[in-house]
Amino acid sequence: MKIIKQLKNATFEYDEEAKSFTISGEHPALRDVSNTVKLNKVYAFAFMRFVVRIAQRNWLKANRTPSRGKESLASLEEECLEHSDQLLIFED
Repeated sequence: MKIIKQLKNATFEYDEEAKSFTISGEHPALRDVSNTVKLNKVYAFAFMRFVVRIAQRNWLKANRTPSRGKESLASLEEECLEHSDQLLIFED
């Protein structure tokens, strides 16, 4: 089974039988150049971990606030409860 995701300038493909991940890109100026990377399952997993790490780093960096010093647990709970829509997944 193959899973394919096509974007404007790139295509991602996972071949479950071969356990390989292929990234191919197209650029009008580079028509004669092969822009394809094929990764086996070990390198695909390492690449996935790298991408997740970078995404988390950038996401956490954007949400950092200046150091507040020591705060009580109650004030942190109040801050979390200000966003009550976060608990919607638990309501049935």
